[in-house]
Formats: sequence, C-alpha cells, structure tokens
Amino acid sequence: MLLNDISKEQIVNAHKDRFKQYGYSPKSLFWDKNRQNIRFDVLTSNYDFSNKKILDIGCGFGDLNNILSLKADRYIYMGIDIVEDFIAYAQDKFKNEENISFKLGDFLSEKFIANYDYIIASGTFNYKLKNMDNYDYIEAIINKSFNTCNSGIAFDFLSDKVDYKYDFNFYYSPEKILSIAYKYSKNIVLRNDYMPFEFSLFINKDDSFKKEYPIFNEYRHSHSIYKKEMY
Repeated sequence: MLLNDISKEQIVNAHKDRFKQYGYSPKSLFWDKNRQNIRFDVLTSNYDFSNKKILDIGCGFGDLNNILSLKADRYIYMGIDIVEDFIAYAQDKFKNEENISFKLGDFLSEKFIANYDYIIASGTFNYKLKNMDNYDYIEAIINKSFNTCNSGIAFDFLSDKVDYKYDFNFYYSPEKILSIAYKYSKNIVLRNDYMPFEFSLFINKDDSFKKEYPIFNEYRHSHSIYKKEMY
C-alpha cells in the first residue's frame, strides 16, 4: 500500500499553507501547543542512539535532532518528508552537520539500501486519509519499518480516548495499534503516561528469550540485576 495522491496532496498543501503563515515553527506542523519536545523526549526514551543510524519518517524541520544531540553521541540521522519546504529548510539549518541529512520523498515509495538501527515517526500519522484506511496505512508503515531497521521503531499517535476531536485528524485505538504491533514482535512498549490524549509505541525486533528463563534476552543483558540467570 502507498499513500494515495489525494491524501498526499492534502497533506502537502495543508503544510505549505501553514509554512507560509508561520515559517519555522511547530505550528507549521500543526503542533499548536508547544509540546513537540515532550514527544521527542518520549520517543527517544527507550533506546540508546549513540553510534546508531536513525531514520525519521515525516521529519518536518529535523527538530528531533535537538533532543538526539543531547542524548546521543556520534549518531547518523536521515530525515524524510513529502513537504519540499520543510526539507529545504532542514537542509539549510543542518548544512554544517555531517551526520545529519534529509531526503524529499514518501517513505513507502522510496527504496532504502542501508539498514537503520532505529526508525522514528512523530506526528506523521495524525491526518485522516482520504479514500484510504488509516490502519491499513499504519500496518504498511510498520511492516516496511520493521524490515528496514535492525533494532526497533518508535511512533506516536493521537488517541481515540479523547474529550474532543478535529475533523481532519485521525484518532487511533491503542488496542488496535497493539494488535498490529504484536504481529511483528512480543517485545513491545506502549506509553500513555505523558499526555492524556496521545500515546507512543515501541516495537523491538529482538524478542528472543530462553524457554526455561522467560525474560527477553535484550532486557536481561541490559539490566545488571538480571545478568545472572536467576529464578
């Protein structure tokens, strides 16, 4: 499944209009309440990105790097977005950063030769698609991301557990998103502890464990209390 032309045109035009109005601002990304860094902090909370390769889907201005640069050393970042104005601005903003690059394009349409350690998306799935099912689209994104990355993915969503809704946004059922995620891994984290109406999903590729010791190997190796096999 690819993002259809109607939905793509809708998203691009909406962001172009916002960019003309607000310029370099979270408002151009339809984040009007100045909480972007909270989302980035949460999405980067579950992994160590030092010396890792990161792909940011729907990267906007590449502002995820404002948080990554505080948390990780020597990471390599690629941002991809379908909005040309955002990519042009981001390329100019980070032109002196050799580890940061950007690409104009649609993630599902592009071929990625290099494997990335982690794939992140923030605010990318907030729009109610036209003539497409949002859940089918999300599953296509998760499927390609899972096959493209080495270690894990981190996406955020608007929750359907809300007090109000905007017509142009799509609000996801955390239960449905979890049911999709479990098709790919048992090692999953869903966080709904930072904002009441949004949640983040982490899917880890390594869900291996020993049958006689049912704790994920990745967790056991990264937590000193479990490095020895204890029952």
